[in-house]
Amino acid sequence: MDASLYATLQKTRDAARILAQSVPPADRRRMLHKDLSPLLWHLGHMLYIEQQWAGERLAGLAHDDTRAQLFRPDGLRKAERAARVPTFDVLARDWDDWQGRFPELLASAESARPDHPLLARDFLLRFLIQHHGQHLETMHQALVARALDRDTGTFRPAQTLRSAPLTFCYRAWTGGHGRIGDDRPDSYDNERPSHDVHLPAFAIAERPVSNAAYLRFMEDDGYRNNRYWTHEGRHWRDHAGAEAPWHWRRNCDERWYGVDIAGPIELISDAPVSGLCAYEARAFARYAHARLPHEAEWELAMRDGLLLEVGSAWEWCENRFYPYAGFRAFPYRGYSMPWFDGAHTTLRGASVYSADATRRASFRNFHVADKRHIFSGVRLCHLSRPTH
Repeated sequence: MDASLYATLQKTRDAARILAQSVPPADRRRMLHKDLSPLLWHLGHMLYIEQQWAGERLAGLAHDDTRAQLFRPDGLRKAERAARVPTFDVLARDWDDWQGRFPELLASAESARPDHPLLARDFLLRFLIQHHGQHLETMHQALVARALDRDTGTFRPAQTLRSAPLTFCYRAWTGGHGRIGDDRPDSYDNERPSHDVHLPAFAIAERPVSNAAYLRFMEDDGYRNNRYWTHEGRHWRDHAGAEAPWHWRRNCDERWYGVDIAGPIELISDAPVSGLCAYEARAFARYAHARLPHEAEWELAMRDGLLLEVGSAWEWCENRFYPYAGFRAFPYRGYSMPWFDGAHTTLRGASVYSADATRRASFRNFHVADKRHIFSGVRLCHLSRPTH
C-alpha cells in the first residue's frame, strides 16, 4: 500500500466528516437540494463503498444487505434517505472502526492476491480517493443550496458588478491528429482507451466566460430573446423562471452578488461565471456568435497549453457523453455505462471544489442539461465542428 496515497485517502475521509459536522444535526440529514442526497448519506455511502470493494471484494467479508439497501445509489430513492440515514455519531463510530481495520485488511489482500486487478498499481486507493472527492464536491453543492435558502437578500457588495464587452482571445488549433484519453491507473473507464482522433482546425477561447461578460448577456435581454435558445432550452428557462446564474442574487439596490457555502460573496468581474446549465451555456454561445467546444477539442487544447483558468468552474461541452471505441467497464458497470444514454452532456475541467486527483486533461464529467448547481460555466469555441 502506497503510504502517500493512503494519507490522501485519510485526508479525504476527514474532510467529509468535517463537512457533515459543519451544520446543525437537522440539516445533516435533510435534502438541501431537490437533486442531492443528505450530507449524512454521502458520509455513509463513502464508507459503504470502501467496505464493498476492500472488505467484500478483496478481504471476503460478509455482504451487509441493510447497509447496501441504504447506501447504494440504486437502493433507496433520494427522497427516502433522510428518514433512514443514521446519525452523525453512529456513522462516526462506524468510520472509526473501519479505518482501524482497513490497513490490515488491505495488506492481507495484497499478500494473498497480489495479481488482483483492484490492487494493480494501487488502483483501489486511487479509485477511492477520486470517488470520495467527487462526493465531497456534491456535499459542497448541497451546502451552497443551504446558504441560498438562508440568504436574506440584504448583502451590499463593496464593488458593483458591471457588465463588460464580449472580448475573447481565441487560440487556434491547426487541425490534424491528436491523442485523447488516458490509460494510467488513476483514470476512470470512460477515459479509456487512449486513442488518436483527427479533427479539423478550430479556435477556442483562452479563458472561460467571465461574470462581467455574462452580465452583458443578461442586460442585453439574453434570457428573454428566444433566438438564442433551443426549443428544449426555452422550455427549461420558462419552467425554471431563470434570469441569472444559480447562485447569483440581487439586493434591494439592484446590485448582483453571489452566495457560497459561507453566505454572500462579491462577484469578481473577471472571474469565470459559474452556476449555468447547458441550456444557458448554449444560449450565451449563440449570443456571442460562437459555440461550445466538443470535448475532444477541449482536451487537445488543454494538452497543448492553449487554455487558461481551468479549474474554477466545470465547462459544458457540445457533445453527449459517449463511450470511446474499445470501452470496457471497470471496475463495475454502474459508473459510466448507464449514462451513455443520449441524455447526458459532457463537461470538462474542474470546479473550485473538485479534488486534485481528478484535475487532469482526460477527466470526463457528465450531467443532464438542466443541472446548474454543479459549479458549471462556459468556454467558447469557433470554426469547424468535429465528429467523434
